[in-house]
Amino acid sequence: MCSLVCRARRVKCMENVFHDVHNLLNGFVGDEVKPVCGPCRKKRRPCGWQPCGITMREYRPNAVSNATEVEGADCEDVGGDGISRPDVSSPYHLQPPNFHHASPLITSPDALSDTLSATYPTVRTPLQQQLSYPEAALVHHYAQHLGRWLDCTDALRQFTLRIPVLVKQSPLLLHAVLSFGARHCGDAETADQAYHCCLSLLIERLGLSSATHDDALLCAIVILRVFEQLNVPVATGSDHEQHLAGCSAILRASQGQTIDPSAPTLREAAFWVYVRQCLYNASINQQPPNLDVNIRLHPAASTFQFADPLATLKGETAWANNMTWLCASVVQFCFGGGADAHLELSGRLHRWRELWNDVQQWSNDRPTTFDPIWAGPAGNDHIFPRALFAADWHVMAFGFFNFACLLLLTYKPAPRFAVRNLGGNLRETDHRILDHARAICGSCEGSPATVPALITLCHSVFIWGPLMTDAVERQGVLRLLTNFEDAHVWPTTWIANALREEWGMQAQIVHNS
Repeated sequence: MCSLVCRARRVKCMENVFHDVHNLLNGFVGDEVKPVCGPCRKKRRPCGWQPCGITMREYRPNAVSNATEVEGADCEDVGGDGISRPDVSSPYHLQPPNFHHASPLITSPDALSDTLSATYPTVRTPLQQQLSYPEAALVHHYAQHLGRWLDCTDALRQFTLRIPVLVKQSPLLLHAVLSFGARHCGDAETADQAYHCCLSLLIERLGLSSATHDDALLCAIVILRVFEQLNVPVATGSDHEQHLAGCSAILRASQGQTIDPSAPTLREAAFWVYVRQCLYNASINQQPPNLDVNIRLHPAASTFQFADPLATLKGETAWANNMTWLCASVVQFCFGGGADAHLELSGRLHRWRELWNDVQQWSNDRPTTFDPIWAGPAGNDHIFPRALFAADWHVMAFGFFNFACLLLLTYKPAPRFAVRNLGGNLRETDHRILDHARAICGSCEGSPATVPALITLCHSVFIWGPLMTDAVERQGVLRLLTNFEDAHVWPTTWIANALREEWGMQAQIVHNS
């Protein structure tokens, strides 16, 4: 992807796209700002961009397309939204998408005319387009395995059920899904090409006045965020959060001062995915989450009636997201964010009691469906107390509840030493913290296919890991992390090595980065 000016001058400018995406996401949403590459910005010359295209090598589609070639270009333009396909034998490498009359996702009748005229001037109707088989294979892989990662607190399963349908209307969503699916399948080249093409489409959409109300845009950003989390170096876990800050700016503008915990639309569902992504980075780095915890949940979870199947699903979602939001508020308090950072000791203790009571109240009032269908102590066949749940959102709520409790126990306002010498002796509070940590580990053992629960384990271990002294339990945690990476390609080697270093064990040698 290169600006027309830079291409004519034979100057490479791809490495500057991330700077423009970051600026657009953080401060220029809805201002009709067009991207400017680094070289053109430095020389103060006009910068012309063309839509993302695809590199055509040996493969040529049999179907007739309206694509046109640009002389000297790096790629061919297929409806303005194609991606490059490398000449390799992998079944997951993509064929050119056939978007003759592709339309962006329309989120409201009022936005229909403006959105279509601004983005696709010749489009008459938002026709759904047929995917090629390799594309469909990746979308199917997403629907079967990856949508569940994003739907973990959404009983309506909107990212699993709706996104695979909407990709036929939205090239932006298609490329986000393809990048995620290809990366999970181990096809790094295809994943990177789809990712860069999605960035190009993202830049174009951010310039529209409807950006803050564009469900496809919001969903694509949180999907790209998961791709970035999967793409970190396995040795260091270094993560620059290229889209997380910008996602916050857009989502804050789109949600206002209230958010529906039942997530009735994709816009709300994307917001809750973003909240969980914030918790991951905040916990690992022990910093406040990039959230406005003053946003009010409305309607309250307690007001939902379980009168029919649809109402039950909405109520279950509301209760799960209620716990997610309580956990985010606890993380904000513990890591010194927002108004909590300026409270005196007495004020912080009062706020601590409020949060503790809120968390315990949720546990007392939650529907009985959130109880484990079976629970038992640690035994010969499992290291940690085992808990089995009926649904992903039950596992997630259980994990966030225990995470919130152990955080509050760890960061209860009180005089304390800056550095502790455990010397093998744990306080009563430490034992309570470890009980909650063991509950998280046990729920992950019982639900190994619930990836977000294992993600909670990954970031929570940075809080309680140093307290774990039992050698068998340590090996159990390391095994959970290793199995997680092996089964789901989530990078955990760096977390396991950080634990080994903390525990005085030899780190695992990593050969790739």
